[in-house]
Order: sequence, then structure tokens, then C-alpha cells
Amino acid sequence: MSHQYPNRVFAGLSAAAMLHLEYPWKLHHDESVFIASPRGRSTGTYSRLHHIVMRTAPTCTLVDHFGNGQFATSVIPETLASAAASGSNVADTVNIVRITTPARTLIDCGLRYPFVQALPMFDSAFRNNLVTRGQVLDLCNEVHIDCSCVLRLLHYANPLNENGGESLCYGTIIDEGFAVPQLQHVFIDPDNPWVRHRADFVWHTHDGRVIVLEYDGTRKYVDPKMTHRRGIQDVIRDERDREDALRRAKVTDIIRTTYDEVVQRTPLKRKLLDADVPMTVANPQYERCLDIRGRER
Repeated sequence: MSHQYPNRVFAGLSAAAMLHLEYPWKLHHDESVFIASPRGRSTGTYSRLHHIVMRTAPTCTLVDHFGNGQFATSVIPETLASAAASGSNVADTVNIVRITTPARTLIDCGLRYPFVQALPMFDSAFRNNLVTRGQVLDLCNEVHIDCSCVLRLLHYANPLNENGGESLCYGTIIDEGFAVPQLQHVFIDPDNPWVRHRADFVWHTHDGRVIVLEYDGTRKYVDPKMTHRRGIQDVIRDERDREDALRRAKVTDIIRTTYDEVVQRTPLKRKLLDADVPMTVANPQYERCLDIRGRER
């Protein structure tokens, strides 16, 4: 489409995909394409083409190129796009397309999608140094839109989440009212001080407990790159040894969860409640809030 309409500026989820941001791929269920436009959709436009209205779209240029046996994408500011395009090696250039800037892309996605689905985009954008919080915040102040949901995403976004699955788990923990955990906390095995184990999510409670939550993606058991070509039994044995080391490092509770449990929410929430993970809202097992008339809700 970019070759057919070179002046179009891709936006929203389409721009997020081109920037290789992480998010649940089910967001593409209707195969919509998003572009920036000074006005709404005109009659006769492709039904799956969605116009995100903005008077002046802040844009950048993506240059996909192949060199030294590797595929790479460069994000070029609009002010340098012409010079970069003319100076690039045509033989190595695969594609050139205009999109909204990473900051504007995050704002549009943050406004459109729920917190837990948009958070992986923010985490991956910050992790890959595509944009800063300040740039997103400055643009929020310029657009005439209620950006409160974007501000919430900016507040909680954390590039220490190493992948979209961890971001989804982290966002669900926050969305369910639990205290914000520490990320990628390092524990030292007292029996082997040179051995360090990094935990995905950690809470230190006021009563002295140390709670660890491990997010287990299925890839860690089947992907040769992550298993180092060891069998499943070897991987499970290593996980058991790891848990023993964490307990020696005074970890009192170890919880494991999976992608399916995170998406379903209830299994993850039950595990966190059973472990007495601190909450920032009323505990639904033991507490009830009252409405203005004094009735439980």
C-alpha cells in the first residue's frame, strides 16, 4: 500500500507493527490498516482502512534494509528523511515508508487499546530506545485529547520487562490491584556466591516475606535457543535447582504462572491472593467496599 500511495502516513497499530513494538497479535483480528488523516474516512474508501484524525501528523520515515546478511530497520526523523533516502544504497534498501513518530504512535495506541494490551508497546519502545517518556509527555500536552490513559501507561511502563509476555503479566498484576513488583531482581545463592539468579517479579512485604513470581513462557521448554538443546527433563531439573537456590536466598514464596493464566486473569489472581501478595485496593476475599448508601459492592 505504501508503494501505491507513497504520501500516506501509517499510524496507530499499523505504525506499531512497522516499529516492531510488542503487543498481542489478536489486535490484528479484523486486519485493519490505520493511517493519519486531517479528516475522517471519505466515501468509497477501503472498509478496513481507518483514519486517525490529526491536523498535522508528526512523522518519521522507516527504511528497511538488508546488509551483511542481516535485515534491519532504521527510524529516520522527517527532517533528515530526504537526505537519508537519497544517500541510501538502493540495492540494500527493501522498503521506505512514512509513519507517525514513535511518540504519536504510542499515544494513538494508548488511547485505543486497554491498559494491559498497550503496555507491552510502551515497554518495548522504551527498551529499544525509540522514544523517551518526556517526548511522549510533551506530545500529550500538544494534542487536544484527554490523555489520562496514556499518562497511566507512562507511569507504569518499565523497559526491564524483557518481552511482551512479561509486560502483559506485569500490566495484569497492576490492573488487578496488586502492588507494583520489582522487576528482574537478582538473588545470590549463599552456597555459591558467584551464582546469581534473576527473578521476573518480586515483592518484599512489611512482615519480612519475599515473594517471587516467575512468568513461564512455553518457549523456555521447547525453543532450542532457550533450552540450549537440552531435554525437557533437564530444563525442569534446572528450574528445581534454581528454586532451591532462591529459597536459600531467603525467598519465602515462589509462584509460577503462564501466558494462559495471565490472559484468563482469574488463575493468576487466585495464586497472588493465596500467596498474600500486597494489594493497593481492597482484598476481594476478605473486604467489601460500601457505596454512598452504605451497601456492599
